Amino acid sequence: MNINHITQGIFSENQLGTKSLQLRDGQIVFGKINKLFPQQMAEVQIGNQKMMANLSIPLSLHNQYWFQVDLTKDKPILKVLGEPKDGEKVNVSSLLRQLSLPETNESKALIQNLLTNNLPVTKDIVQNASMWLKDSSMLKQDLATIRLMVERNMPLTQEVFQSLSTVQSSKGLTELLNHMQIELAKNNQSQSEIIQLLSKMNQEGVSLENDKPTVDLIKEVIQRVGYSYENELTNAILSQKELLDNKEMLKPLLLELLKSDVPASVKEVASQVIEKITGYQLLSQPVGPMMQLITEIPLRFMNQQIDVTLQYNGRKKEDGTVDSDYCRILFYLELAHLKETVIDMHVQNRIMSITVHNDKSDELASIIQHYSEDLKRNLKEAQYTLLSITTKPLSKLTEDTVKYGSSHMGISSYRGVDLKI
Repeated sequence: MNINHITQGIFSENQLGTKSLQLRDGQIVFGKINKLFPQQMAEVQIGNQKMMANLSIPLSLHNQYWFQVDLTKDKPILKVLGEPKDGEKVNVSSLLRQLSLPETNESKALIQNLLTNNLPVTKDIVQNASMWLKDSSMLKQDLATIRLMVERNMPLTQEVFQSLSTVQSSKGLTELLNHMQIELAKNNQSQSEIIQLLSKMNQEGVSLENDKPTVDLIKEVIQRVGYSYENELTNAILSQKELLDNKEMLKPLLLELLKSDVPASVKEVASQVIEKITGYQLLSQPVGPMMQLITEIPLRFMNQQIDVTLQYNGRKKEDGTVDSDYCRILFYLELAHLKETVIDMHVQNRIMSITVHNDKSDELASIIQHYSEDLKRNLKEAQYTLLSITTKPLSKLTEDTVKYGSSHMGISSYRGVDLKI
C-alpha cells in the first residue's frame, strides 16, 4: 500500500455512511416503482432509499423511470422524463438529449458514474464537471473526486475539484514545502516570513524527540500550516477578537505571496501547497452526526523529515463536540527503518485496541511488548484502558480495512421522504 495514495480510499466510497437524499430543484434521479397502494400512492426506490409518493400519472409496477425534481409546489414533485429503452438499465444518451447537452464520452462516463452510485444528476453538474474531465489522464480518479463533491454537497467549482485532486497527488506536503524553499532560493526571493515560519515548524518537529507532548506538537503544526485559518478568522470576526498573526500561519502567507510579483515557478508550487491544505480542509467537514478529520502533518522525527497522515472518524455529542469515548484513528507513516507503517486505533467506551501494520511485524512485536506496560500506564492516566496492541504484516492490510462508515459508530442513516410524482 502506497502511503502517499492512502487518501484515495476516502474517494472510493462514502466514508460517512449513506446520507438521506436531499432533493433539490432541477435534480434528475433514477427510481423504481416498488409497490402500488390505493389512492394513487406508491413506494419509490431511489438508490438505497425508499420514499412514499403520490402518483399523479399512472406508472407501472417494478419499472424504472427518469424523474426530474420540481420544487415549485409545497412538496417536491417528481416529473417523469421517460423509461429506459431497449433493455438498457440507464439510457444516458436519451437523458443528455433531454437536457440539451452534447453526447461526449466525458458526459456519458460522468452520468453513468453518478447514477451507479445512486447520486442525483443536474444539468449544471454535467456541464461543469465534463469540462474538468476533458483530456483527463486519470479518469477514474477524477470521476471519484466529482462523486465525492456531490456526496458531500461541496461547491461544484474548479477550485474545489483541483484542491481535492491535489490531495491525491503523489507529492506529500513535506516534498512540496522543500520544493518551495528551493524555488524561493533559486529565484532570489527574500520571502523571509515564509522561510522563518518553515524554520520554526522544523524546530517544533525536533521537539518531538524531546519532552514536548506529542498532542501539543501536532496541534501547533496544524495551526502553523493553516488548517484552521478560515475557522479562526470567522471566530475572530464574530467575537471581534484579534486573529493569530498571519506570520504564524503558512496558508495566509502563501495567499499573499500569490498576489505579489514573483516568478511563475514560485507561484506554481505555492498554489500546489495551498490546494493541498484546502483539499484536506474540505475532507474534514462534519457530515450529519459524524465528524471526520483527514490531515497531513510535516514532522521531524529521529532526524528524519516525514509526513504523518492522520484519519479520524467519530461521532458528535449533542452539544456538537467530539465524543472521545467512541472513535477510530488511523496514522499513516513512512519511516526510515520500518518503511510503510499504519497504526489503527479503535476506541469503544474509552477502551482502546491498537493494531500496528508493518512488514516487519515480528520484529516490532518484541519492541511493543517491552513498552506495553508504559503505554498502559500513560493511557490510564488519561482515563483510557488499553485492551490490546497487536502487530500484523502490512501486506495483510486491504483497502477494506481502512474503509469505515457510520455502522462502526452505531449510527444508522435517516431514510424516508414524502413527495408527489
